[in-house]
Amino acid sequence: MPDTDWQIHQEKIAERGKYLLKTGLWSDCKFIVQNAQNKKEFKAHKLILSMSSPVFEKMFQNGFNESDSDVDIVDIQPEAFGAMLNYIYADEIKIQSFDQACELCYIANKYMMPNLLKHCTSYIWKDVNYTNACRGYEFAKLFDQHQLMEKCKKIIQNQTSAIVAHPSFTEIQLSTLKMILEESALNISEIELFKAIENWTRAEFERRDICGNEHFEKQQSVYTELVPHICFLSMKPTEFAEGPAVSSLLTKDQSFAILMNLSSSNCCYPMPNGFSKMIRKNHKDDTNKNVFLGWPLENYIPTNNFPQTESSVQFSCNKDIEIVGVMAMGQIDTTVRSFPGEKYRENLNIYIQDQMSKSYECTSYKSTVEYASRIDIYFSSPIKIFHGRPYKLGIVMHQPGLYMSGLLKAKELIYKSVNFTFVNTEQSIFINGIIFSF
Repeated sequence: MPDTDWQIHQEKIAERGKYLLKTGLWSDCKFIVQNAQNKKEFKAHKLILSMSSPVFEKMFQNGFNESDSDVDIVDIQPEAFGAMLNYIYADEIKIQSFDQACELCYIANKYMMPNLLKHCTSYIWKDVNYTNACRGYEFAKLFDQHQLMEKCKKIIQNQTSAIVAHPSFTEIQLSTLKMILEESALNISEIELFKAIENWTRAEFERRDICGNEHFEKQQSVYTELVPHICFLSMKPTEFAEGPAVSSLLTKDQSFAILMNLSSSNCCYPMPNGFSKMIRKNHKDDTNKNVFLGWPLENYIPTNNFPQTESSVQFSCNKDIEIVGVMAMGQIDTTVRSFPGEKYRENLNIYIQDQMSKSYECTSYKSTVEYASRIDIYFSSPIKIFHGRPYKLGIVMHQPGLYMSGLLKAKELIYKSVNFTFVNTEQSIFINGIIFSF
């Protein structure tokens, strides 16, 4: 039940809005939001919703049945719908994860809320990494975010091995997988890519419910979409003979023709009709190439830094590497009249401490940067990290302002042959990733 004289205790209009949303006081419509896993009811107010969205305004003005105030919604996650209502009533944007940001973008686009869309897109831009680059690409393609599409494609090209090894890879769309296969250069061997495609097709057959020999023709239609884009000529003859040649993705005639072309440059057998003749370039990392490894942070929240904030994470790795620097995100612009590209003066330090020898390396960073932009901070010289030893990596921010922090819940991250293990990850951090070489 609502409190008596509740208005007296709510000083700001946002607080009063949150109270109305929480209690449902004076509500005149109800949304029933459900999907296969969850169902939730939200009491709301036509006037407040109409003030925030022209879509809601038209819905309530045109043909809305006053006697039946329930609105069924089946294309939105209940948690995301609740986050949207919280934005409308309290002017708060609480994004908990990359997936929720994508959901909120869909809602913001559906209900024509450009400011909410802007904030969600900014979150996705900052949080995209190898664990969600494919989903980020699909989101960017859906909403015509061309710069974000290119950023995701670059991550896919540079961190292909890590991406296909992540469990989420089998969930990507067919069109996304075709995009990857059409790239002329990927950071993965062709046989490794082929095995990832096999895993993806098995998951796709389950999604389409076409497992089993009785669905042979439907399975072949999926193969036809993908197999011609595989660069079989980038494989070694033994790799092909022991893998693709005996898989269900190729017919015997196709396998024979490809193997003949792999075995002899003067082969008289043509490649199967429509199959790629491209030799895909393989950009392997070496000790002179820096790896930008973004961390999959979760539960992003805005955090005030005043007068200064320090955050750190402890880690070890399974082989010797050199840490070149760290990646961090700039402040959020909280001014009322902000413009794209607006800048501020940043002031921070980064450090690494060997927990065994207690040796300490640090550097300072002072520069003018754009709000909400990624900042790459480099040590004066690469810091040698020895395998099996515990290290502490930290950042100290001296500039007052609002930053986004998140939790590194992952206890382990793998990039190719380098395995990072993290401890004491219960605290939010402001480091978004590391720059290293090996």
